[in-house]
Parts: sequence; C-alpha cells; structure tokens
Amino acid sequence: MTPSNEKRLLRILNASETRVTPRDLAIKLARESGITCGEARRVLKRLVADGEIAYSYDFGATHVEPSFSRPVQITDHFVLSPWGNRTADDQALEIVIAPGISFGSGRHPTTRLCLEAIDQALLTTNGTAVPRRAADVGTGSGVLALALVKAGCDTCLALDTDLNCVSETKHNVALNRLEERIEVTGELLEISHGPFDLVCANLRYPTLRQLSQLFYEVTQPHALVILSGIRTWERDGLMDHYTTLGFTCTWSRDEKGWSAAVFKK
Repeated sequence: MTPSNEKRLLRILNASETRVTPRDLAIKLARESGITCGEARRVLKRLVADGEIAYSYDFGATHVEPSFSRPVQITDHFVLSPWGNRTADDQALEIVIAPGISFGSGRHPTTRLCLEAIDQALLTTNGTAVPRRAADVGTGSGVLALALVKAGCDTCLALDTDLNCVSETKHNVALNRLEERIEVTGELLEISHGPFDLVCANLRYPTLRQLSQLFYEVTQPHALVILSGIRTWERDGLMDHYTTLGFTCTWSRDEKGWSAAVFKK
C-alpha cells in the first residue's frame, strides 16, 4: 500500500456523485491503480482505521463516506469539528457540531457549497462590508448560522419549522457559546423579522423560487442572498428568476450535481 493509493481512493470517493459501497470503491481503486482488489480493500481498511473515512449503515446497506470523527477542513477558513474533538489550528474558524439527525453535518455537497459561498462572500472578497444582521432559513443543524456569525455577522436568526432541527441547532449554538448572537426559532420567515443584510438558504429549488419575493422584501439595499440546494440543471433558471427580481449573481459553484450561488440586491 502506498500513499498515492490512499489519496487516489479518497479522490474517487469525493468525486462520486452517488453513495458508494465498500466493494464498488475497492473495485474502482483496483481498476484505476492497477492493484488487486485484495490490496484495494486493505487500502480501504487502513483509511477507516486512520479515521479518514467511515462506514455508514442505511436500510440494510453499507456505504463509505468521509469521516467526521475529527476536525475536517471544509473551506479555506472553516473547519467542522465533532463534539469534544476541537482542532488545534488557532487560525481556523472552527464550527463545533454535535452528532445528530438534522441535515448539515458537512457531508452533503450543498452544505459544503454554502460554506464555500459564505467564505467567498464574507472572508475572501476584498472590500466587502460584513453584514451586521443575517438570517439562515431552514437552518437544519445550525452550521450555516454558526458560520455566518463566526465570519463576522453581528447576529443571525436561525429558522426551521422542524422541531428536531430547532433543538439540535440550540444545542450546537450552545456548544459554540454563541447564544447571545444567534436566535433560534421554529417560525416561518416573515416580513416582520427583517430587515436583514444577508439571507442564507440551503433549500430545494421550488422553495427557493417560492421565497424569492419574500427574500427581496426582508433584505436591505445591497444585501447578500446565499442560495444552495439547487441541482446544476436548475441553476440557470433560478439565476434568471432572481435577476428578474433585482438581484445580481456575484459567485456560483457546482459540486457533484449541486450548485450554490451568491446574489447581491
């Protein structure tokens, strides 16, 4: 087993647009690298033992996924850390997320894309004024609300109608000691909640289109709107729709068939 085969396996796993079984992953590695399937399985087992990847069990099937049992660098600035296992990097913006059932652990491309969008809009682009008041609509685990505040927003309203999400977000906010800056609620977004300097939403296309007018009404002039949860074939239609309302797309990126975009009002 060589380091190149370990890196090759991780690249194959990260590039896969669908969940992959251990058997299929070993076969793909063997075909690409020229090693035997037995050697490929040993590479797989080593990476599992090292905590780089992990097995997941759903509906009677076993799949391989990137492991989040230790801090993981998601973007240039953001690191996701499991509960009780903090990174030693003082320069990283660490987001501590407890294990839970809500969407937003960082495994899914839409979460990673949203974090990249926040990184790009608030931490990478020079001359951009950091929004003072933000909203995370459909907050899930609260990871995006936490990222917005850690990136410099003064406050964030985290909304989700799923009570499990509300509970988990409150727990994660407490783990990051940001109770004074993040308000978590089970309400729907309403005009009375605004105005905001930034709205972030990791939701599916029909919902993002349905909420577009409300996003316009609850935001200040020159506000940012960060959207994810869009399939790549839906991206252009959503961009056209938001452009018609008065938004300008300033950044977009695709990953594994998903897209995210940053708009400026």
